Amino acid sequence: MRRALPLAVLLLATPLMAGRPMTIADMFKVQRVAAPALSVTGDVAYQVGTVDVDANKVHTRLWLKRAGDAEPKALDLGAGNQTSPRFSPDGKALSYEQGGQLWILDLGTMKTRQLTKLDGGASTARWSPDGTRIAFLSTTVPSGDATENAAYLKAQAEKKSDGRLIKNLMFRHWTEWKDPMQRTHLFVVPVDGSSAPKDVTAGLPYDVPTPFDFASGDDFDWSPDSKKLAFAANPKQDTAISTNGDIFEVSVDGGKPVDVSEFNLAQDSTPRYSPDGKFLVWRAQRVPGHESDKFELWAYDRANGKVLRTTKDADTSVGEFHLVKDGVLFAADQEAQEELFRWDWKTGKVAQITHGFAFSAFKPMKDGRVLAAISDTATPTDIYTVDLKTNAKTRVSHHNEALVKELGLNRAESFWFDGAKEADGKPSRIQALVVKPVGYDPAKTYPVAFLIHGGPQGQWADSWSYRWNPEVWANAGSGYLTVMINPHGSTGRGQAFCNEISQDWNGKVMTDLMGGLDAFLKAYPNADPKRVVAAGASYGGYAINWIAGHYADRFACFICHDGVYNLDSMTTTTEELWFPRWENGGWPWQTRAAYEHASPHLFAKNFKKPMLVVQGEQDFRVPIEEGLQNFQTHQLMGIPSELLYFPDEGHWVLKPANSKLWHETVLGWMERWTK
Repeated sequence: MRRALPLAVLLLATPLMAGRPMTIADMFKVQRVAAPALSVTGDVAYQVGTVDVDANKVHTRLWLKRAGDAEPKALDLGAGNQTSPRFSPDGKALSYEQGGQLWILDLGTMKTRQLTKLDGGASTARWSPDGTRIAFLSTTVPSGDATENAAYLKAQAEKKSDGRLIKNLMFRHWTEWKDPMQRTHLFVVPVDGSSAPKDVTAGLPYDVPTPFDFASGDDFDWSPDSKKLAFAANPKQDTAISTNGDIFEVSVDGGKPVDVSEFNLAQDSTPRYSPDGKFLVWRAQRVPGHESDKFELWAYDRANGKVLRTTKDADTSVGEFHLVKDGVLFAADQEAQEELFRWDWKTGKVAQITHGFAFSAFKPMKDGRVLAAISDTATPTDIYTVDLKTNAKTRVSHHNEALVKELGLNRAESFWFDGAKEADGKPSRIQALVVKPVGYDPAKTYPVAFLIHGGPQGQWADSWSYRWNPEVWANAGSGYLTVMINPHGSTGRGQAFCNEISQDWNGKVMTDLMGGLDAFLKAYPNADPKRVVAAGASYGGYAINWIAGHYADRFACFICHDGVYNLDSMTTTTEELWFPRWENGGWPWQTRAAYEHASPHLFAKNFKKPMLVVQGEQDFRVPIEEGLQNFQTHQLMGIPSELLYFPDEGHWVLKPANSKLWHETVLGWMERWTK
């Protein structure tokens, strides 16, 4: 049973012991720890990114902790970034990516050698179980012929015109233009380099694997006998409007890939073989066209071609997963956390086995623990081991520990309130997170940062972020009480709760958001209701635009980052077209009333409060037209407004110098209108 924090505790709290407020500069001091790998001998490898704002780069290096060592050590692997460490099955070698190619480090001699030199690059190495080959991804012409690919790339480089003749949808995706003559394919190369890499998916006219972020981990896997590969792909040519991805098997010695999940018309991804080779386990959705449908695990019997087990009865959407003895460990969103669950094959039951964690990656260990990358809102990511019986965690790395102690940030606190009513007339219980500034004093009055998450099917989590970090907002200026609500449509509350936002972007979710603000102001009487800043990105930006046209008097100013403004233009210019069709129940010419009911631009006459619009030119998800329409409308109406435009950024602002400008501009806008 969920319990809110008693108001007496909130109101009578003494000032929190302080370190010092977090600054924008502190954001760039954080070491970006990721990609933990575990060897059969107990060695641990991972990558660490160090931000260099002056050079406008993130330098990434690999670290290694031997099983008998007390602390990990940085590896000297030469110039350039090294990422994605992967141990060989015997633990004697480590593959990694550098300069767009695959390299091998001999852990005995500590000597390195370059394994691939392909025009299309090489990424996502996966060792064969027998340790003799590595499967990886590279870009090539559909035929997979290296000579043809080199000739095509040469001809493209020598072209005088940069015009594009486009004949099909999905001609661009996320931040990249797509060339139908350049496809990602699955290759295999001997580890000893004795022969050239081989395209085992040569001739396929589509990308392998599916390039649409449906996977949770590598989207391909080796069979235990090292003779076959399973991979996910969308074999249809309507990839812009279809979420139908299938699982294929192909022999590494050649042959046509076999579609083993053609029977499922929704998404199948992330295939994994069972250790005995009898089963293929993958993440599957059941509803075609719905990208946020629940991901189940399906266990497919390779002998009879049938799915024998699923997690259908568990109201949990599966993320990263690993097969273990008699079952599967997987991660899933759970009430503002990312917890671990176990699917027991003997009983068929799914049970949550961790509590209070935000796992961003994990690997099962022999002794029943897991190696994991873990964070919370007050603690940047580091590598830990977690005992799954006791939930006790032990540090493996200490890259951010000193900064955490210096800052003494306040971890997010959760509270619950009554939101929109359900069909039975009873209000839903809605969760929110609050982050207090360092040195928070309940006797002092604070302005409020009211943050709205994107997706819309996502969640605010008790985890560290390098973008939209609530600690930065909470500690801006003289401090902000920062509140983040997980309304209807959020993940981690079951699939029905998640589904309720589709075709209702401005309904229950708005009741939850505005009701959540009221509940927050009641729980925190020292929050100034006249100095509330509302900010959001993507769907969160849509919500900002909707609120600006309906509840403007509740807020001092608005910040809209890459937000949906006009549902008509958004639907017909975005790239993953299945998304607006599902969310609006059809195309603009089919469900006209739905578009007119929910499009913020049609309520611009009610705009009145200052608006900061942030937009990336390379954002193909919420294209630049949305931000320009929003900004120019405010300008034409004479409302204080500014446009922060990034010609070289997409949906996310990633380059350090741009991120610095983003934070300075956004926080400056907050300060300006909450004085």
